[in-house]
Amino acid sequence: LDALGFALQSWPTKCDDFEDDDALVATYYGEMMDLVKAASGAERVFIFDHTVRESGNTNLNAAAGGSAAPVPRVHCDYTASGAPRRLQQLGAEGIYSRLRGRVLTPEDVEELAAGRFAFINVWRSIDDSHPVMQQPLAVCDEKSVAEEDRFTYELRFPDRTGENYSLRHSRAHRWYYFPRQTKDECLVFKVYDKREDGPRFVFHTAFSDPSSPADAPPRRSIEVRAIAFFDPPELEEPVDAMRTAQGEPFAGR
Repeated sequence: LDALGFALQSWPTKCDDFEDDDALVATYYGEMMDLVKAASGAERVFIFDHTVRESGNTNLNAAAGGSAAPVPRVHCDYTASGAPRRLQQLGAEGIYSRLRGRVLTPEDVEELAAGRFAFINVWRSIDDSHPVMQQPLAVCDEKSVAEEDRFTYELRFPDRTGENYSLRHSRAHRWYYFPRQTKDECLVFKVYDKREDGPRFVFHTAFSDPSSPADAPPRRSIEVRAIAFFDPPELEEPVDAMRTAQGEPFAGR
C-alpha cells in the first residue's frame, strides 16, 4: 500500500447479507475498519459509505439496499483540494466517534484534518460461488502517471459538489488487476493521502477482460469508503472502543 498505493489482502468476512444495510453496518464496517488499520498503519478509521455493484445493472448510483453498475471510467475519487473539503462536509453532517462516545465537534474535525489522513477504498467480490470473471477492477501505479496526465471534473449532487480526477491516456501508464479475485480477498487502495512523499491518487476502473469466458457469471461486488487517521490527537476521556452508537449508522473508531 505504501509503495504502490494498492494491495491485495486476504480478509474473510462474517457478513452474509450484503443487501441489508443494517447488517452491513453492524458486521462489515467493523471488519473493514480493522482491515484498513492493518493495511495502512492508521490509528483510527471512519467508514462513511459503501456501494454494492452488479454487472447486469445500468444505474451508477444505488438506492438504500440496492445495487449499482460497475463504473467503466478511469478516475480517482478525490483531488488534492476535494478530499479535505469532503472531510469537512462529513464532519458537518456528523461523525460519531465510538472512542469518544459522541458526535465530533467542528473543533475535533479540524484537529483530525490538521494531521495526516487518507481516503482509502476496499473492494471485494460478494459472490459465494464464483471468483470475479466479469468487469474486474484495475488499478494504476501512480508512479507511471505524469502530473499533466490528470485533469479534474465535478460530480454535482443535490446537496454538494464533488471533485474527481480523470486521466488522459498514455502508454506509459502501468495497470494491474488481480484475475479471478475471490470473496475472501480485498483490494485496498488509496484515493487520497495527505502525505505527499508516496502514492496519493490511485486511478481505477472496471474493464472488460478479454480473457473472460462467454458464460462468465455476473460480477457482484461491494466497495467501502474509509478515512484513515494516522496521528490523531490524544483522547482526554477515552471510552470503550467497541461501544455501539444507536442511530448512528456510520460510526467510526
